[in-house]
Amino acid sequence: MKPRFITIVIAAALLAGCGSNLPKTIRVSGRVTFDGQSPPAAGKVYFLPIEPAEGFPSRPAKGDYDQEGYFKATTFEPGDGLMPAKYLISIESWDAPPNMSGNPGKSFVPKKYQSPQGSGFKIDITPKMGPQEITLDVVTK
Repeated sequence: MKPRFITIVIAAALLAGCGSNLPKTIRVSGRVTFDGQSPPAAGKVYFLPIEPAEGFPSRPAKGDYDQEGYFKATTFEPGDGLMPAKYLISIESWDAPPNMSGNPGKSFVPKKYQSPQGSGFKIDITPKMGPQEITLDVVTK
């Protein structure tokens, strides 16, 4: 082997052994339901931090939910979870999304749940928690 190749392999191995410099997150997954049933379409869950835990930065997060409503919260990397904080949560799912040509779009989600301040959905993630699983039920009736 060439010395340069060996140096590159050693450097890569050392970097792989180093932990991520990203702040600690707590895995959060769950399901969005509409009146207790699967949603009419896939969509997104948004997590708006309102009070970060002491020593942690404030960082919003999101989760894409599938046709059955299942999601994993993502802050930095897919499915990594949420930073310790108190969050307000909003939900989005579109039959026809808004566009630049003036179409206001048609949402499956009642307006109340599209706003983190109005949805009524909250979660408090503390630094010592283990993985969390939540259910967010959108009431349409």
